[in-house]
Amino acid sequence: MALTADARLSTGNPMLDRMLGGGFIKGRTYLVTGETGVGKTILSLQFLLNGLTSKETCVYVTIDERVEGVLRGAESLGWNFWAFMESGRFIPLELRLYAAEARKYGKESRAFVDAIFNATRGRRFSRLVLDPVSALAQGAKDEFYVREYLREIITMIEERFGVTTLMTTDIPTGSKRMSRFMLEEFLASGVIVLGVRQIGGRLVRTIFVRKMRWSSMDSTMYVFTIEPERGIVIHEPFDDYVKALGSPAAQAVER
Repeated sequence: MALTADARLSTGNPMLDRMLGGGFIKGRTYLVTGETGVGKTILSLQFLLNGLTSKETCVYVTIDERVEGVLRGAESLGWNFWAFMESGRFIPLELRLYAAEARKYGKESRAFVDAIFNATRGRRFSRLVLDPVSALAQGAKDEFYVREYLREIITMIEERFGVTTLMTTDIPTGSKRMSRFMLEEFLASGVIVLGVRQIGGRLVRTIFVRKMRWSSMDSTMYVFTIEPERGIVIHEPFDDYVKALGSPAAQAVER
């Protein structure tokens, strides 16, 4: 069945929307993955800001950082989430769960989802960010319980709220994994990978779509920058960027 135009939600980035075949499909869960500090939270806030400026109600759950710190960081980009919070359409939430509780994942996953429900007071909302899901079970020794814990949370969110969810996850520097527990990408309907490449003496930020279910996609790796007011701005393909540098030394890319 062909998707209608209203079956999509914009990421807040026109170029990324095009790469995803028209944006996120409503009601699905998506993953943004990459090393620490590459721009995952900025991309997720850009997604929420797009909804807020379209009069939607959005929820942001931070799992390893204080909400105030995140919103102060957003201010450095010229993004003011405080006004949306005062109007009641932006609902930020801090949730701290400990790794030892992952063994009781059935009970604790319900508590996690209930906390989101209680924070919204049962109101309908359209967009949800979990930042980062990898922190939910940081330090856990048994990855089986961690995976079941995450599976329960993601499944319950989709069934209970029917919202479009964006999860972020950290991966170790230099890792070939797509996510911390090698599960998030299988549960997600799409995966966006952010990275950093070294070319000569400079670091270049990159972005590509690794997976997009039920949709066409552009899997080309692009270069991006982070700019005030605009957030993540996607430029030319990475290969074109490297070629444009011109010198053999600059083209020695460390992979």
